[in-house]
Amino acid sequence: MRLIIIFFLFFSISINAQEKGDILIYDNFVESYYNKKNEQPILVYNKINGRVVDTLYNIDDKYAWYKLAISDSDSGWLKIKNIQRLPSEYKNYGYENHWVKSSDFLINVDVYNPNKPVYLFELPSIKSNQIHKIDEHQSVNVTEIDGLWAKVKFTIDNKIIEGWLSFKNQCGLPWTSCPKYD
Repeated sequence: MRLIIIFFLFFSISINAQEKGDILIYDNFVESYYNKKNEQPILVYNKINGRVVDTLYNIDDKYAWYKLAISDSDSGWLKIKNIQRLPSEYKNYGYENHWVKSSDFLINVDVYNPNKPVYLFELPSIKSNQIHKIDEHQSVNVTEIDGLWAKVKFTIDNKIIEGWLSFKNQCGLPWTSCPKYD
């Protein structure tokens, strides 16, 4: 009986995340990373406007960063599925169902094929209006999510651009490429 319970527990965890060594790569959650330029720490809250349960300071190592898997959002807050420090001095913080403010969490948009442009949409659906074409690699702030869609915001020539980015064009890693989905 114990073996069946252990197998079921392992299978249920593996179905939502794929382990690469100790690093969890989620293909069913929006992922982002914390902006290294921000001097403010990440405050992890037990609930929206709740109690701070941890303070994660930005990492001095220029090749290390925090990666966040996001399960939900609400009024400027992101709900944590998992938060990790990568790659040096790896640490898995967990904090599932805790919250962080959405400021300074980024996604990279990589235009990897000029024949397949990347668009931002008015709503989280490819059937909604295309409101902006992204012509080149762009780092964008995550403001909220809807399923696997990320509402993002960035500035070009003093103009604020905001719209919904499809999961297939999101890269939650700061200095590497992500798998591309066609």
